[in-house]
Amino acid sequence: MCAPDKVKIREANRVEPSAENEVLERKELTVIQEEKSRDLKRGVRYGTASLACLFVAITVTMPHSQSLRDELGCDSMCLGSMTSVRSLLTLAGATLMGRLSDSTTYFSNIGGARRICLIVGAVASAVGLLMGYLATDIRMLWASMIPGAFLNHNADILKALFSAYHDAVPEESSMTDRAASAGLLGMSVGLALMIGPLAGATLFSTYQQATYFGFGCVLLSLILIFMMPTPTRAQQSKRELGKRGFLSSFDVPSARTPAAVFLMLCRMCMTLAFHIFQTIWTASLKQRFDFGPKDYGRFISFIGLTYALSQGFLAKALLKAFGGHAAQGRVRLLLGCCVTLGCGRYLAFQTTSLPVVYALFAGIVTSLGLINTMFSADTSQIAPPKDIGSLFGILAAVESAAGMAGPLAGGALSYIHPIQAPLAAVLGLYALVFLMVFLGYESLVLKNSQDFQKKELEEKEALLKREN
Repeated sequence: MCAPDKVKIREANRVEPSAENEVLERKELTVIQEEKSRDLKRGVRYGTASLACLFVAITVTMPHSQSLRDELGCDSMCLGSMTSVRSLLTLAGATLMGRLSDSTTYFSNIGGARRICLIVGAVASAVGLLMGYLATDIRMLWASMIPGAFLNHNADILKALFSAYHDAVPEESSMTDRAASAGLLGMSVGLALMIGPLAGATLFSTYQQATYFGFGCVLLSLILIFMMPTPTRAQQSKRELGKRGFLSSFDVPSARTPAAVFLMLCRMCMTLAFHIFQTIWTASLKQRFDFGPKDYGRFISFIGLTYALSQGFLAKALLKAFGGHAAQGRVRLLLGCCVTLGCGRYLAFQTTSLPVVYALFAGIVTSLGLINTMFSADTSQIAPPKDIGSLFGILAAVESAAGMAGPLAGGALSYIHPIQAPLAAVLGLYALVFLMVFLGYESLVLKNSQDFQKKELEEKEALLKREN
């Protein structure tokens, strides 16, 4: 009777450590998940604040820039040429910086390539501020726009970085959660658009004072970038890393998928519509309401505040209210945004009441913020982590290309009819986006996103099984 008792004792001793190990492993996993969740919240908070500071630095000198251009003899033709060249630089720089930000073989010891790209973007903006302040002729004025336009793409890089934070915490990464994070970036840009020019016009009487304040904002942005946690990277095999050389890294398979091409076409049409509309809108405000510099400043600040509210608060609320977490609800919201953007811009030209213009633009800007939030959130789910920065960069490049073509198209259409022809083009482009969303958004983008996420989960589970 003694022998079996000893066997039972030995078996019990073997089971207990195993149970203890399982408990310890579960506790360790819980701690890791909690740490990743904290990284998500801290990263989104610091990244949003960093972008806001950077955009305030860029926009605070805007009220004094026109005086500088007048002093240097930069007329409307000069300004238009600078805008086109800026779009060209942005097109090239967005693609380059987006792809470089996806590198997993460099800078891993100091927070990864995305952190380096964010630092480069902030420093480039500071260099542009300094060159603009020191400009004594038109050539220096032209040179001052190059660093920021080519190297500062922090907004798109932060979208990719936020996606990486969410990928590390799948249980906190629903469509609504991702949309909320993307919306915070838009909110920061909107607030900066409101605060920067207003502060430059009211708090600083000289270009020098505004420039010094801008340097302070860039410094604060850099500090916040360094405070951002490094997200957990997706595991890659050594064989895969070895194949990815510098030149081959510019090949982005995710950008050739039907979902990515669909989103590019939608963004291109919307950007074209925006720039065609802008060619006639500013002159219309002057003609109908006798807008001066202060009136334009108030209008821009209103747009910035409305955009910030739409991305920071209204986007998430509307997504929940109209079932934006589900495919059909998301499509309905996008269709409503397309209708509001097209009809709102048309009606804004028909009214002679300034309060009605403000009311219409509240709806227009809210719809724009909502549609950009959903596009950004869905884009982050159609590409693997190693390509997401590149995909956002290519989308930004497509928008820059449309930004170059839009003003030219608007000018050409104005020869047909100064108002009705550009407005008809704007309505036609939004109608095209409406039709595309109605027919293909669910099947091409949302279904592709679900299939991709399922495939990623299966690959991670298979990798864990092989390692165990």
